[in-house]
Amino acid sequence: MVEGLSLPTGSLARLRSSLRTSLFRNSFFLLLSSAFGSGLGFLFWLAVAQSYPAADVGRAATVFGVVLFLAGAGSLGLPYGIIRFLPSEADKASLVKSALVASGVASGILGLRFLMGLSLWSPPLAFLQSDPALAAACVLSVVGFALGIVLDATFVASRRAGFGTIRTVTFGATRLPIPLLLAGSFGILGVFLAWSAALFVSLIVGAFVLLPRVATGYRALPSAEAPRAKGIFRYSLWNHATAITAAIPLSLLPLVILNSPEPTGGAEASAFFFAAAAIGGVIYVVPYAFTTSLFVEGSHPEASFARDTRHAIGFSVAFLVTGVLVAVALGRWILRFFGPAYSGAGYESLVILALASPLVLANNVFMTRLRVSKRVRPLFAIVAATSAASIVLAYAFLPMWGIAGAAAAFGLGQAFTAPLFALETKWNGSKRTTG
Repeated sequence: MVEGLSLPTGSLARLRSSLRTSLFRNSFFLLLSSAFGSGLGFLFWLAVAQSYPAADVGRAATVFGVVLFLAGAGSLGLPYGIIRFLPSEADKASLVKSALVASGVASGILGLRFLMGLSLWSPPLAFLQSDPALAAACVLSVVGFALGIVLDATFVASRRAGFGTIRTVTFGATRLPIPLLLAGSFGILGVFLAWSAALFVSLIVGAFVLLPRVATGYRALPSAEAPRAKGIFRYSLWNHATAITAAIPLSLLPLVILNSPEPTGGAEASAFFFAAAAIGGVIYVVPYAFTTSLFVEGSHPEASFARDTRHAIGFSVAFLVTGVLVAVALGRWILRFFGPAYSGAGYESLVILALASPLVLANNVFMTRLRVSKRVRPLFAIVAATSAASIVLAYAFLPMWGIAGAAAAFGLGQAFTAPLFALETKWNGSKRTTG
């Protein structure tokens, strides 16, 4: 009887041991950060919607989306460089400080350029130019969010993703009550001040309390010194371009659908697909979290990348199976929250996107392997080919199958990617470049 129990007992012990690894711990906190960020963000905008006119809510939400986009662009891909180069960098404090300065300057320039050209590319937002407080809050928010992205990448690279969760919760919880307090006195400025003040508090916590614990010798003083890690800017920019290109299919498919003739396209069809993609995107957080953590482990010279890859896939599959089952069983009910029509029109697309999640996982594992090996040019080429294939297939499938065809185009694009990654690995080997 004891011998019969030895196998499950041993398996349980191995499972417990795996759950204590930095791979799982980092992944868990990345998932937790996403959950807290989404939940607190939903409550924030719910509070804003109940306290401000709909027109102000629309303008504020639009500006917030643009601010996040500009911050991501202004980060210059340095979060990827931080994760890949920081573990083997002797002078971690200087590397982090240089990345913060570079992203801060770049995002500040982008924010100012956006503000100066509002009358050209977004006349409805030109009101920002006439109010110095709104203009300052906008530009400073772009800089602040870019710095936050670099800070969080530093925590993840140091196997302390929990610090990023602390910063996320600090930001989300701090901004939550501010719109309610300022609604009567400041108008739309109250929304801007809410996220700006909360962002400032979270950056203080991140830069002055948490960062010194992972970057020994760090002092929050300006520095113009370039990062000493050779090739970090080139590596970061290639990864930056890859990330933007990889986001094209799910970002542009609603536009493709909108521009297509009814009944398979049009505004309503675009809305139905957007809802399905938003829910499917929640499932895709799983492969993102575990492969980001795998990227961190692969960047540490002492790590076993093959072992960590097996663990990352195993953990991810368990979550993805649950996500697919929920999408199939409860997808119609979840979509009904968007409106009765969404339940029937978006369900097939949601199921297809959910079923594509294992392909998303496989491709993210391949992408991580190339990032660890610093083979960023073939990575970009493969992702660009995949994104182009998804868009072309969507145009071909939409007239026949509607938005389900667009979802299928995304899935086939992911299926098209895996053989390309496999061929690249066969041609160039699975060498791992460290340092």
